[in-house]
Amino acid sequence: MNNLKKYGLYILIGVVGVILGGLLFGENGTNTHTMEQSGQLGEMDQHVAENHTDEKGNVIYSCSMHPSVRQNEPGDCPICGMELIEVQENTVVNGNPNEIQMSLAAMKLAEIETSVISSGIPVSTIYLPGKIKVDQNKVSSVTALFAGRIVNLYVDYEGAFVRKGQKIASIYSPELISAQQELLQAAKFKEQNPVLYKSAKRKLALWELPAQTIENIESTGEIKTEIDIVSPATGYVTKLNVSREDYVNRGSMMYMVADLSSVWVMFDAYESDLSLIQEGQKIMFTIATYPGEKFEGTVSFVDPSVNNVSRTAKVRVKANNPDKKLKPNMLAEGILSANISNHKSLLVPKSAVLWTGPRSIVFVQIPNKEEPTFAAREVTLGKRVGNQYIILEGLEVGEEVVTHGNFKLDGAAQLADKFSMMNRNPGTGSNRTGHEGHNMGAEDSGVMNMEMNSQIINEESINKEAESVPAEFKSQLNNVVQEYLKLKDALVMSDKSKVTAYANKLENELKNVNMTLVKGEQHTTWMKQLEKIDSSNKELKQSQNIEAQRAAFLMLSSTLIESVKTFGLPGVIFQQYCPMTDEGKGGYWLSETEEIANPYYGDQMHNCGETILKIES
Repeated sequence: MNNLKKYGLYILIGVVGVILGGLLFGENGTNTHTMEQSGQLGEMDQHVAENHTDEKGNVIYSCSMHPSVRQNEPGDCPICGMELIEVQENTVVNGNPNEIQMSLAAMKLAEIETSVISSGIPVSTIYLPGKIKVDQNKVSSVTALFAGRIVNLYVDYEGAFVRKGQKIASIYSPELISAQQELLQAAKFKEQNPVLYKSAKRKLALWELPAQTIENIESTGEIKTEIDIVSPATGYVTKLNVSREDYVNRGSMMYMVADLSSVWVMFDAYESDLSLIQEGQKIMFTIATYPGEKFEGTVSFVDPSVNNVSRTAKVRVKANNPDKKLKPNMLAEGILSANISNHKSLLVPKSAVLWTGPRSIVFVQIPNKEEPTFAAREVTLGKRVGNQYIILEGLEVGEEVVTHGNFKLDGAAQLADKFSMMNRNPGTGSNRTGHEGHNMGAEDSGVMNMEMNSQIINEESINKEAESVPAEFKSQLNNVVQEYLKLKDALVMSDKSKVTAYANKLENELKNVNMTLVKGEQHTTWMKQLEKIDSSNKELKQSQNIEAQRAAFLMLSSTLIESVKTFGLPGVIFQQYCPMTDEGKGGYWLSETEEIANPYYGDQMHNCGETILKIES
């Protein structure tokens, strides 16, 4: 039933693509034809739509999801099976040739949503894993002040609650008996030798015998063979190191009592986030035991050193615990919001950005147009803050960007050979949606696509800086990639348990990467990438279903591809792409072969995708 629903969705996407193509281009063509017949064209600023044909005048057909597919006969896409539609070409009389004009009906059908760009103080939200610990400032140890044998344990298990002054054990000690005898002898001559008397009395007091007990010994003349040990504080027994009839030496630790009215929460913070954490900051955190409930604490200490393996530092938060809900060793997740800077920055919603390798594209709505008009624009991204990105270059405050439906606009731009995510040089034939194979029939489309993929593979090369990366580091990174490839194959097979198992192995290999092998800027780059890889892999491990695993795999792949391009591998690997992943935003992954096995759809759309880059050192 679920498969039928999903196939129905793909068919619906195809139908919408066909309708949208007609609305985007066919309607303009119809209106233009009508206006020409009526003699009303004149000098009006409008689009003239014509069928896109090759040199021989044949109509070109393409796929709305895979624009690289181009042939001069109708049919189905050899990649995803969707029906091919006519490619129509727009030219603009008085305007930007890369603009895409839509009717209001087409805009509604494509579910285009826009947002006005604003500036503000960028606030980053940091999520920190942590664990509840005992407040060491509220821990009391009960130690033996003299040697002896434990006779009774009034409190004989860990976790017991005790109050200050409560009897917790009794002890027999020859030393204590001897000290009592000394007191009784000194008391007989206290008038003649008050110094000796005070010294004998003080000795018992230093052994923490209550003053009333000392007075009773002196007044009755009876020597106590057993002395009770009392708790020095109110709290819970967290350690019990003695049993009945045990012999203890002076200084032996018998009990540990912890006051849990306040606790410490020890968080792990990545070194890239340490600049945002300061003592005195308030931090919210949650506990799985109490879903929906938030607790608050104050940062009391930030470790001055960073762990050489995990690249994290300990952050200690002190939290009040009046209801004793927070128990030692409970897992916690901290949420800290901090300003990245005190200066305003240009912020754009994350959903507005389309990525393709190092390039980032947004679609901007052109103002003062009779009908909605959009154009793709390349931007330079800064740091991600929550669900927004800081824009360093390419946009201005007040401009309106597309936040939903931008992938459909990009597909329309590719079909029309305009500037888009995959089309850097429209009209030159050097981009992914170039016009090779116009004279081919439907039976040759598969060969055409292989030729185009080959062209794409040779279009980019590995980062030259990778040549300076030590071979040992490349080998260790390759071990990580090998576990990633197994994880990818498990997603292709939709095997959730195997995905989790390989994610655990990937985590282990990640710990074995010796970051000291790379220096300077390369070291800094790896540290940033390591944090992202580790974070997305942990999210993948904790995912409850295969779809959540695939969503986490999307982020894992994005960063790992960046690492492979930066540092290189001892061999060849391929970067592949599916435009239908992530609700039409597209998704990348790495593969050891050029053959497509889509990890985002498994057996439902096993061959959907294409190889876009061959990476080799």
